[in-house]
Amino acid sequence: MNARTLIACFSYALFFLFVYAAMNKLISFNYYLYDLKRSPLLQPYATPIAFVVPIVEILVAVLLLPDKTRQYGLFGSLVLMALFTLYVIYVLGFTKERPCTCGGIIRELTWPQHLLFNIGFLALSALGLHLKRKTVTNASKIY
Repeated sequence: MNARTLIACFSYALFFLFVYAAMNKLISFNYYLYDLKRSPLLQPYATPIAFVVPIVEILVAVLLLPDKTRQYGLFGSLVLMALFTLYVIYVLGFTKERPCTCGGIIRELTWPQHLLFNIGFLALSALGLHLKRKTVTNASKIY
């Protein structure tokens, strides 16, 4: 499989993840906000986070689709997945109460499974960004 195909596959997987996650948050907004308010780390910022995260997830998802903006989308994915992964690590290491702010089937994961899930998508983001930058660099050498 060539790099462009891999980049597209990674981008579409991330696109569906972010759209799915954002839609679940927006559809169950009150439940999502309630869980954010139960988080010891996020509680003081729960309301702004509740609005910003789904909007950013949708923005990143949209950036992943066109080839011209895909590099920005992959970078945004990398940042989001890194933040989500750091949050899961924090929850696993430092909290007793572990409210899950995820929706849908992702909510059914245990916290260790959630960490592995996030690391997997973090790796897709990093590898996709690396391949995208490499293909952009190689394309510029041709001209």
